[in-house]
Amino acid sequence: MNFSTSIGSFLLRLLVLHHLWICLCSSFILDGSPTSFAQFPRWLAGLNGTLSLQFRTREPNGLLLYTDDGGTYDFFEVKLVEGNARLRFNLGGGTAILSAGKNLHDSQWHTLKITRNAEETILTVDADVQKRLTAGPDYLFGNATTNSAVLIGGLPSWYGSKLSLLALPSAFFEPRFRGAVKDVVFASDDGIQKAQELQESQGIRTASLHPQYTPNGEEVLAADDHCEKDNPCLNGGACISTDGGPICDCRATDYEGDLCEQSESFAGSDSVFLASLTVYRLAKGKKIV
Repeated sequence: MNFSTSIGSFLLRLLVLHHLWICLCSSFILDGSPTSFAQFPRWLAGLNGTLSLQFRTREPNGLLLYTDDGGTYDFFEVKLVEGNARLRFNLGGGTAILSAGKNLHDSQWHTLKITRNAEETILTVDADVQKRLTAGPDYLFGNATTNSAVLIGGLPSWYGSKLSLLALPSAFFEPRFRGAVKDVVFASDDGIQKAQELQESQGIRTASLHPQYTPNGEEVLAADDHCEKDNPCLNGGACISTDGGPICDCRATDYEGDLCEQSESFAGSDSVFLASLTVYRLAKGKKIV
């Protein structure tokens, strides 16, 4: 294999991995394990921002969404409580609660949306719309420099030793959401809806948008779901199922290698060309052969 062929092969692999990761971001399944979460960019809600997503689950309880101002007092927390969606939030005037939807753990897709309108906050779940007026110093939600990321399904483990960074520390101890999520979309004061890309995650896999179920309510997995059959990825690496087998994406870990098995600090030399090695380490994932 000559130099140009090697470069082309690794670039193609990187493009395939990037495409698969975008697909993963649009629809994914959280396994509900004690460390599972999906992290999206900060939501700059301003006075008139919106945040929406779709979810599907069979579990009646679990933390669906959390974001705050970095530990002062503003926060939004959405969790399922006995099949209902409950939004708990604070914009500086004290904690308020909105509840919407019923029996949302029916394995069907549901749309959840949070809308800011100055002192009014609106929770919409499918066709159920609930509103609440709250007092506050300015009704703004945090700011662009201190706000946390938007966390779906749970909070990263490192928050366990830094609870002071949370405006609502109890969110860390909530049961994790187990189910599928897709179409995470934010809008700021400008009103422009923007689909958000996944930044970091743990305990997720790709999702089928048209699942089938057994008579007992268990999801029937596709025959080519290699990750579900035998997930080979180690140390928190994300498994992506492809027609040719599983790919381990190590970008959210401190490991590399085919299976995310090798610590970056002790990584040995590779036998590929330097330019190819650079591309590989940017992707931090290789197809398993």
